[in-house]
Amino acid sequence: MSSKNCLNCGYELTHQFCAHCGQKADTHRITVKHFIAHDLIHGVFHLDKGILFTLKEAFTRPGKAAMDYINGKRISYYNIFYLILLLVGLNLLVQHYVVALRPKSNVVQATGDGVKLLDFFRHNVKYIILSFIPLFAFNAWLIFRRLKLNFAEHHIISGFVLLGCSVMMLVNKMFELLPFAVLSSPVGILKSLVLFLMLLFPIYVYYMAFAKQYKLLGFTWRILLVYLLFFVEFFIGIFLIVGYLSGGEFDGQLLVK
Repeated sequence: MSSKNCLNCGYELTHQFCAHCGQKADTHRITVKHFIAHDLIHGVFHLDKGILFTLKEAFTRPGKAAMDYINGKRISYYNIFYLILLLVGLNLLVQHYVVALRPKSNVVQATGDGVKLLDFFRHNVKYIILSFIPLFAFNAWLIFRRLKLNFAEHHIISGFVLLGCSVMMLVNKMFELLPFAVLSSPVGILKSLVLFLMLLFPIYVYYMAFAKQYKLLGFTWRILLVYLLFFVEFFIGIFLIVGYLSGGEFDGQLLVK
């Protein structure tokens, strides 16, 4: 199907892609053969190359990739925030099956104000996970001032942090679907290792991004301060949530086995 004008917007075609809307100049007619051989099979077995590239960059050079993105090299990357939302959705889906398959004897039961707290987390878990991005971005913006990055640009770096952690979180949840995933098993050891790597991953990302601007000692105390601020904010947030849910009369009871 060929035309001198874009079939999507009518703009005159001069190259392989429309200069106005970006659609390919060579737009094929939909046939059964092409639908099966290209659209269906390609859609099932070939992910958007931008997704694969972004995921690869999130583990091989996350800090440098974040700085490249901030400095304008963006065409190869999939939108990291869309990708994070996709991974959060996958994590919640897998978690649903993990809870359904987990023996009732291994489920932690809530008591007292813990019932309200767990219910709050169940209904707001995606927002709680996503709140990591602005919190870490704000802390890094306060501490790493030498780079003169603005608050929004720090969101890109913390976004790469959450992207990598979301992938590792998904892997960890996949382990839990295995019937022999108990603490004493090799799978249990792998789960603990993944959790440890998730804890260290922000250091890896920020070191790759800022190593040239800071000496090791200067970077170390700054990233530790970022962690400290984050955990203080986290516990303050939990305290405020519990206080709100309990109406200011916390009974001291949360979870029992």
